[in-house]
Amino acid sequence: MELKPGLSAIITGGASGIGRALTLALAGKGVFVTIIDFSEDRGKEVESLAGKECSKFHTNSDFPFAMFIRCDVTKTMDLAAAFESHFATYRGLDICINSAGIGSPIPFHKDRTDGSNSWRLTVNVNLVAVIDCTRLAIQIMKAARKPGVIINLGSASGLYPMYNDPIYSASKGGVVLFTRSLLPYKRQGIRVNVLCPEFVQTDLAEKVDRNFIERVGGFMPMEMVIKGAFKLINDETKAGACLWVTMRRGMENWPSPEEEAKFLVPNLKQRRKSSEMVSLDLHIPENFEKIVVHTLSHNFRSATSIVRTSLRLPIKSDFVVLKIIYAGVNASDVNFSSGRYFTGKSEDIASRLPFDAGFEAVGVVAAVGDSVKNVKVGTPAAVMTFGSYAEFTVVHSKHILPVPRPEPEVVAMLTSGLTASISLEKAAQMDSGKVVLVTAAAGGTGQFAVQVCFGD
Repeated sequence: MELKPGLSAIITGGASGIGRALTLALAGKGVFVTIIDFSEDRGKEVESLAGKECSKFHTNSDFPFAMFIRCDVTKTMDLAAAFESHFATYRGLDICINSAGIGSPIPFHKDRTDGSNSWRLTVNVNLVAVIDCTRLAIQIMKAARKPGVIINLGSASGLYPMYNDPIYSASKGGVVLFTRSLLPYKRQGIRVNVLCPEFVQTDLAEKVDRNFIERVGGFMPMEMVIKGAFKLINDETKAGACLWVTMRRGMENWPSPEEEAKFLVPNLKQRRKSSEMVSLDLHIPENFEKIVVHTLSHNFRSATSIVRTSLRLPIKSDFVVLKIIYAGVNASDVNFSSGRYFTGKSEDIASRLPFDAGFEAVGVVAAVGDSVKNVKVGTPAAVMTFGSYAEFTVVHSKHILPVPRPEPEVVAMLTSGLTASISLEKAAQMDSGKVVLVTAAAGGTGQFAVQVCFGD
């Protein structure tokens, strides 16, 4: 997302520390900001400063340049009202930065206080409120039907242990994994990322042992944190990302791709590809099943039947045996089964019965003839020949179209994709800038034609 005047943002914890710095930095780009914080004095001060920065970009505006809302982020109803107020004022939400955070005042094993001041308050502010704010931001962004970016403030202490405040470390670790689990919202135009800085000189960091801070490189300048936040906002590829900012190593994504690969489980599509390529049985059976047309009829079910036929070996020297994995289903199958694709008298067409059904398929080469050099056993390939409704098919090697992988998507590219491509590129000789009318654009060939037009 390009940071430009006229966008609107919510920053929780925006009255102090990192939240304050990010509020002023966004206002300095002409972004309208809503500051949500518990401290009214600090909040009003930041509201005034942000308003002055934002006003430099707007000679005339229907919106307030900055707005402060006093709110306890642990109170869901108050938080929801604050988000609704922003939406009503700015008619949308482009950026949400959830920055509110506190440390635990006493060691958790000594904690005998009630819920208002116990270690639970740290969890409620640092984690539960972040979940609440993220939920509310997503709701507003979806309601506005506009792309949006959410940045949750984690901490380097959420990536590795912080021994003097395990509750703070646990809450920030929760923020990291919560945020990284929201990657799927990218499909709806909403990118949620987490920013994990090490120590910045804020009121919260002042409570940490200075010797420890020096050992990890000392306090980092606030400008590094702002630069990291802007990087996550601007980079459209970053969704479900964790950016670690340190004095020692600068900015880097966490975990590294090598580390992430150790625990990522392949998705269903990847597992399917793996199983197809590794464990596919290419044994040539003595016989196999296929669908044949035995009666000329538009009723495909009554016109066809499944039969078992022998697979004759050895095959001709220039032929190939293809094990079929996916076959294409076409509306033209009923024209084929009724004999409309053959010329001649009806009795002549009937004399062709039975004939094999199916127009297109993708699979893996299971055997090759002695003179076949262009493909070998195990090669993924597609065919556009009659007889694809079968477990195996024997075709001339000239009909074999090698493909990268035996995926079902390849089938769609055959009749529909090639028809659209040849029509536009060869027949119409389409060039960039031409106007193209695509009828039946919702069908297979029509959809590809539209995509080809946009691609050019």
